[in-house]
Amino acid sequence: MWKNHLKVTLRHMARNKGYTFINVFGLTVGIAVCLLIFMWVNDELSYDRFHAKADRTYRALWEARFGENEWKIPNVPMPLGPTLEREFPEVESVTRFISGGYTMKQGEAFVREQNGVFVDPGFFDVFTVETIAGEPQAGLQQPNTIVLTEEMAQRYFGTENPVGKSIERNDGQLLQVVGIVREFPAQSHLQFDFMVSSDVLEYLKQRRDQWGSATVLTYFTLLPDSDPDLLQQKLLTYVEENVVDEDYAEGNNYTKFPFQALTDIHLGERLDGDVSQSGSMTSVWLFGIIAVFILLLACINFTNLTTARSVIRAQEVAVRKVLGSQRRQLIAQFFTEAVLYIGFGLVLAILLTGLVLPAFNAFSDKQLAMETLLTPRFLLTIVGFGALTTFLTGIIPATILSSFTPARILKDKVATLKGRNWLREGMVVMQFAISAGLIIGTLIVKDQLNFLQEKQLGFDQEHVLVINRATALRNNYAAFKEQLQTLPAVEEVTTAQGVPGDEFDSTVFVPEKPSNYEATSLTYSFVDADFVETMKIDMVEGRDFSVDMLTDSSACLINRSAAAKLGWEDPIGKSLNYGGYDERRIIGVTEDFSFRSLHHEVEPIVLLMTKWRLSKMAVRLRPGNVEEQIATIQAAWKTFAPQAPMEYSFLDQDFQQLYEGETRMAQVFGIFSLLAVFIACLGLFGLAAFLTQQRTKEIGVRKILGASTASLVGLLSKDFLKLVVIALVIASPLAWYLMNAWLEDFAYRIEIQWWVFVLAGILAVGIAFLTVSFQSIKAALTDPVESLRSE
Repeated sequence: MWKNHLKVTLRHMARNKGYTFINVFGLTVGIAVCLLIFMWVNDELSYDRFHAKADRTYRALWEARFGENEWKIPNVPMPLGPTLEREFPEVESVTRFISGGYTMKQGEAFVREQNGVFVDPGFFDVFTVETIAGEPQAGLQQPNTIVLTEEMAQRYFGTENPVGKSIERNDGQLLQVVGIVREFPAQSHLQFDFMVSSDVLEYLKQRRDQWGSATVLTYFTLLPDSDPDLLQQKLLTYVEENVVDEDYAEGNNYTKFPFQALTDIHLGERLDGDVSQSGSMTSVWLFGIIAVFILLLACINFTNLTTARSVIRAQEVAVRKVLGSQRRQLIAQFFTEAVLYIGFGLVLAILLTGLVLPAFNAFSDKQLAMETLLTPRFLLTIVGFGALTTFLTGIIPATILSSFTPARILKDKVATLKGRNWLREGMVVMQFAISAGLIIGTLIVKDQLNFLQEKQLGFDQEHVLVINRATALRNNYAAFKEQLQTLPAVEEVTTAQGVPGDEFDSTVFVPEKPSNYEATSLTYSFVDADFVETMKIDMVEGRDFSVDMLTDSSACLINRSAAAKLGWEDPIGKSLNYGGYDERRIIGVTEDFSFRSLHHEVEPIVLLMTKWRLSKMAVRLRPGNVEEQIATIQAAWKTFAPQAPMEYSFLDQDFQQLYEGETRMAQVFGIFSLLAVFIACLGLFGLAAFLTQQRTKEIGVRKILGASTASLVGLLSKDFLKLVVIALVIASPLAWYLMNAWLEDFAYRIEIQWWVFVLAGILAVGIAFLTVSFQSIKAALTDPVESLRSE
């Protein structure tokens, strides 16, 4: 029986090559997109699950409010880790570490190795670290030792065993290699190239008992069957009773240390200062929904074309029934066709996935491999995927085609499906509603990104070269700055603790009375006298810093928002006590400027004048050959800091990286919108071709009676275009609601404009018209004599 079903199906496919191609190609593209997306989703959901204790490992965060300033960050005070280990028996092990880098000598050159971690021995108890050579955990307890990953060891020592050998830092210090470990998989929020003991960092020892300094990352594992929620409540009680002082307990102020599960970090909320850029659960859901939509479009194509062609297959069904075929046998026949189509589509989709996977990896910044499809989990997914697709594509055609009445079909020689046209039309509406929704979403995302790029930030980000780790200049710091100021390519130079786009610190300031607060937390940055001029920040009142004014060493600037927050109409001359020991006199108020991304509103900030060596230099360049300008600055750098490579970036590019997630989302939306429209049009093309073929004689009669080509095209196209318009009406409010929710993540956002929906409508209708009119024009231009001869 099944052999007969298979033979009939293959003959039917061979006899209708055009429709077979449309069905198989549509299913291939739809399934390939779904496979790619589900591989990406699987990768996102697998982060940090390779650790042996992943299910009971947590990270402590610091969440607090002081005055009007709130924060939630991954860095916590030094004493928190020992407190967890000492006071709470359900805590099995704790580790504290920070990320950092070293400049090392590789051959004759000095290389900055950015990706290091300074750890304590507990690191190996919390995380699963695979040792390749040496004894990393024991070795790091000795001074001047280092553990390398396999990749870094190969870069420095080639194929030699590096254990026992040394690497030289740029200060001449030798670090003995005591172990080689395997890199963490790509699916880890924490990545590193080397490990050094945290004991080498003196400032950690100084902060050993300080509960007020955000210093280290703290992770811990619980004993099996321990309740993290109960522990969190016990810790909150402990902190309130033993740590928090009166100021932090007054009014709305609070401080607490919530827990974040290790496996939730990558897809959890984005935290300032995190060790890596997190993913987004919203994106996981969004891409998953898009994958289902794309597959649904391909299934609708198959179903629509099959049911539309049922008028041709009606006599086949009638004859089969007369010869004794039961309805279940007919359903089995049509399900066999669906299985075969899906089988061809699935095989071709896997081949297509392999072809486009390298490009998809480059686009999505992933390292996905086809081997993923061979895992039991994914094979089961594919089988379920194929079964679901077969059911979706087979159930409607099989039910409809097997329901024809033989007597009526053989008498009338035609299957009348007028009562079922609503189903086919409904599926066309669904296709274009999905496509139109994606088009609208793409336009809104792009409009928001353009808004972010064009919005005035309160400073000039163009032509600013940022030199990182300027402290590597050491005693030549001031001389290097003076040298830069003499270069023709340089317009201005400033030094700062941070530039816009960096993470800024905050601390408690006590303002002069009267003010809105006894004390409040404010964001601040140490800068030199040239910061405002170099960044081209406007002054609102008062004056800028001046190197000629010796008293400016104890001065500060505030922005307009800080003045408003403190309640000062005339802030000039008033004082702010920084950290309880440094009295600063306000000499000027700047215009507000965006020192964080536009996800956040402009915040109050205090600029503190200092002559210390600061970590950043910002160099405003004159228009010219950028490569030559950078080469000139690098030559000067080598003169003053020969043992440290110059690390630099451009301010505008750094600021744009703050919207990398949104930019990638816009690209994804665009690509999937194109694919959705393509698949929808593929089905519409086949459907229009078939329905036009059914009206061949009607077209011939109308031409003989004088109908023009334009009128025939309009006649054949209007029904489809009506369905597209209905789809737009359905898609527009849904797209508005979803995109409005997405825009709420931005403090500065566009208002969704009416023209977005009009443009999306024009695009959808235009694409649909071009798709349908191709067949319409072809039919309208056919010789009417040939049309009347057709059967």
